[in-house]
Amino acid sequence: MKISELSITRPVFSVMVIAAMVVFGLVAYFRIGIDLFPSVDFPIVTVSVFYEGSDPETIETDVTDTIEEAVNTISGIKSLRSESVTGLSMTFVEFELGRDINVAAQDVRDKVAAIRAELPIGIEEPVIEKFDPDSAPIMAITLAGPESIRELTRFADDVIKPQIEGVNGVGAVEIVGGREREVRIWLRVDDLRSFQVTATEVVEAIEKQNVEYPGGRVEADTRELVVKTKGRITTPKDFEDIVVTTRGTTPIRLKDVATVEDGMEDFRSLSRLNGQRAVSLQVRRQSGENMLAVASGVNERLTSIKADLPAHYSMTLTQDLSLFVADSVNEAQGELLRGGFLAVLVILIFLRNWRAAFVAAVTIPVTIITTYAFMLAFGFSLNMMSLLALSISVGMVVDDSIVVLENSFRHMEDGKSRMAAALAGISEIGFAVIATSLAIVAVFIPVAFMDGLVGRFFYEFGLTVTFAVVVSTFVAVWLSPMLCSQVLKVAPKRGLMFNLVERFFTGIEWLYGGTLRFSLRFRWLVSVIAIGVFVGSLMLLPLVGTEFTPAQDEGQFNVQVETPLGSSIDRTSRILEEVEQRLRNLPYVTNLYTTIGAGQEGRVNYGMILVQLPDKSERPMSQHDIMGLARESVEDLTHSKISIEYIPRVSGGGFRSAPLQYNVRGPDIAKLEETALEITRRMREIPGIVDVNLTYDSSKPEVAILPDRERAADLGVNIELLGKAVQTLVGGRPVSTFEEGGKSYDVRLRLAEGDRNRSDAIAALPVRTDDGQLVEFRSLAEVVEGTGPVQIDRQNRQRQVTIMANLEKSKALGAAMTDVLAIEKEVGLPPGVVSAFTGAGDMMADSFASIIFSLLLAVVLIYMVLASQFESFIHPVTIMLSVPLSIGGALGALALTGLTLNIYSMIGMVMLMGLVTKNAILLVDYTNQLRRESGMKTKAALLKAGPVRLRPILMTAVSTIAGMIPIAIGLGAGSETRQPMGACVIGGMLTSTLLTLVVIPVVYSLLDDVGDTVRQWLGGTDRQPGTGPPLLVVEEEAEEIEEQCKERSRVPVAVQSRDAVRAS
Repeated sequence: MKISELSITRPVFSVMVIAAMVVFGLVAYFRIGIDLFPSVDFPIVTVSVFYEGSDPETIETDVTDTIEEAVNTISGIKSLRSESVTGLSMTFVEFELGRDINVAAQDVRDKVAAIRAELPIGIEEPVIEKFDPDSAPIMAITLAGPESIRELTRFADDVIKPQIEGVNGVGAVEIVGGREREVRIWLRVDDLRSFQVTATEVVEAIEKQNVEYPGGRVEADTRELVVKTKGRITTPKDFEDIVVTTRGTTPIRLKDVATVEDGMEDFRSLSRLNGQRAVSLQVRRQSGENMLAVASGVNERLTSIKADLPAHYSMTLTQDLSLFVADSVNEAQGELLRGGFLAVLVILIFLRNWRAAFVAAVTIPVTIITTYAFMLAFGFSLNMMSLLALSISVGMVVDDSIVVLENSFRHMEDGKSRMAAALAGISEIGFAVIATSLAIVAVFIPVAFMDGLVGRFFYEFGLTVTFAVVVSTFVAVWLSPMLCSQVLKVAPKRGLMFNLVERFFTGIEWLYGGTLRFSLRFRWLVSVIAIGVFVGSLMLLPLVGTEFTPAQDEGQFNVQVETPLGSSIDRTSRILEEVEQRLRNLPYVTNLYTTIGAGQEGRVNYGMILVQLPDKSERPMSQHDIMGLARESVEDLTHSKISIEYIPRVSGGGFRSAPLQYNVRGPDIAKLEETALEITRRMREIPGIVDVNLTYDSSKPEVAILPDRERAADLGVNIELLGKAVQTLVGGRPVSTFEEGGKSYDVRLRLAEGDRNRSDAIAALPVRTDDGQLVEFRSLAEVVEGTGPVQIDRQNRQRQVTIMANLEKSKALGAAMTDVLAIEKEVGLPPGVVSAFTGAGDMMADSFASIIFSLLLAVVLIYMVLASQFESFIHPVTIMLSVPLSIGGALGALALTGLTLNIYSMIGMVMLMGLVTKNAILLVDYTNQLRRESGMKTKAALLKAGPVRLRPILMTAVSTIAGMIPIAIGLGAGSETRQPMGACVIGGMLTSTLLTLVVIPVVYSLLDDVGDTVRQWLGGTDRQPGTGPPLLVVEEEAEEIEEQCKERSRVPVAVQSRDAVRAS
């Protein structure tokens, strides 16, 4: 090859080219970002609307439905989902992946702005934002001390929060479990009736008497003065003297009908660390920022804050997701190094020459480091996917150099000089090197451009492997021949170890030669056996479970607790204390971090406990087993819904963390609930399916106000006035603000606790009619107690109920989905009701379909590449028959190790397509060469090509397997995702290599005979043997090669009988 000839004849220039590649790669390595997963833009726009005090049904009717109707007309929508909970409407608009998310978000803003006037008056402004997975909290810091929660909150808000927000890359800091200062005005129903004052009059008085207005400017002589009316109240106690109204000449002050308290906002959230009440600060990063860099900056800032922290305060870093990311990245890089070392060790064992091992060893770092430059140029980061690509590339990148090296080494053993051997070696094998590399590229390009969100995650993976393979091909034809010509040297064949290893390899060659001769004699028998092996391998499928992605041992998990509907935060806190006590008795539990009422929904009957464990290298028990013990410890707490879950990596955007999610959808919510309850009951009876719960529950206690429209009209009372009065007095709302020390605090008006918790007190509220008379609330409306839903979910404008469940280790997601479908068939869905899996089940189906499509596309591309390279329609078929021979090994490896068929193991199978064809290419290419250059018959060429190409085939296969061993063992952080891929590749390479060496020659000879028969039947002439492009350099005739190979591999008489077998 001309490029190799240039490299060999100009070694200094060759070294400088490689040095430049390495320099660019090193610069890129230190600039490239680090993250857990690739940065993916989810095509989801979220519309959030707060409507304080409103129940889910009102939210659905007045807010959610209006927004859905408006945005549903936007083009490119894939699905429309919504959640209506107390006081909050959330609508999730998911677009097709091809839609520009920025344009889509603007379209949503325009549609919502167009119907803003149709939304209720009391709502807050709709918040429209693109869903960003980077917005999830990456760190949690707890502040504890002997002071009150109000003082802890003030210190966290005034001292700690501003300093953390100043760290580069920090997007937001949210305080959880704190209580802000608030001026509370508690109205007394009896005094309102006694003084004949209404709540509306109280609101108007506060709004009008706590104001500050600018008055403009006045000029006096040479001065300009600013005029303003300073009517703001300066102390909370001064609110008591506000005059609400007068009765004759007697003023009715606020203190006559209400109690003013300098207090705290409602107790709606709570935070605890190991049972101690605390205030937590959750840190979120800015979109696109490096998680490790942000976490490092926050840790540095915390160190300086702790230095100035008062002695009676304690501050603890409760959660830091960057630690797992760093450990996972370090482990992946460690696997890369260990895999490279094993691959070089394999070469040393095969060739028993440290110079040859050095040539191969150099190609690995050169290729990997240069790949970093391509990654930086394409905007990639060092993450689980790109590092996985580099790890699996180790075995592949050295393959090309191995083939060149082994061929050059063989020519040197035949007596050629280093330069002549290097030129002859690359000239003979250059065609095969390019063909094998193009075959692998043809496999991974479709992976990089798969459809769906999974395709977005694998984009960096597929292209990173492609970069590495392309670079390794260049290194194989540029650097490896030059190094062979400069440093390669055939060591004297002496020493006990050398003779033992040589005897072993020659024995294998002799055994393989006999096996090959037998196989070519009984071709149809071998073909039937091969078909039987393939069919039998498919029978392993039922033994392998299926899931979307394997769970990871991160050393922490969540315990979600939902207490009975209507539970106060105090009751929820007591229940969680009991759960904490039981979790504290579990082995290896180090910390329990508890929150109640966190997040947008702020549900006080919902709490979460983060259970932290030591690193998995420091405990003999797996996280999954500890989660099982946690589940057993709380199974008798039947009054609450308790779920033990892995920590989700993607939260928000309507995503839920449970692996098994099944929903029923239709117009009648009662039928949906009835059907879902029956399916839920039966799911709880299936072993392996645990923590089964519904998203819909219609038993939440509520008080309903039923206005008497005719009576209200007769008295001139507006229904809206009634609703607002109830909203203000029962739910409470800010009616003004109070400023002190440069900070502003809400002034909230509400009924006193003793009154608002009694329906008779609400019924006695005074309301003023049009003619100025006061009437009691009960004369205008009926106050009744009842129940209602806690949450209403909708999918594509239809109500839906979702069943969520977790799975034990023994239950794969695919098997659980099959069980649910069987239950659905038994129960039967009512007319108009449809069902579907969502979450991991839906994504698993989509991703498997995308991967299978990529596999089929890769088959077509590989065939096209090979047909072009070999200038033959038949030889690519021969080569590609090695692919099904690998399936049995891959499935068998998964079954033996107890791993599942998931997106990573599926990608491993796709990867096998490129790897196993490499060995077949080497064998077929050399067979064609012997037939073309030496005029050998098919059988003779196969009998000669097999033993000659045996060592390079075994070397490439074993080096690939060696490179995958650290991945398959999977001991470090994040290894659970890489392990299935490693097992697949190792199992597939083992079976494919062994079968390829026998089956491919048989198929080659059969197809060759079929081709001759067809040509004779068509009346054509026999084709030239081994049709294909000519070699650039041919240094010897086939018979000379054969004799030299025999001479090179001579061993004692017991093994030399192999030569007699060949001669026969």
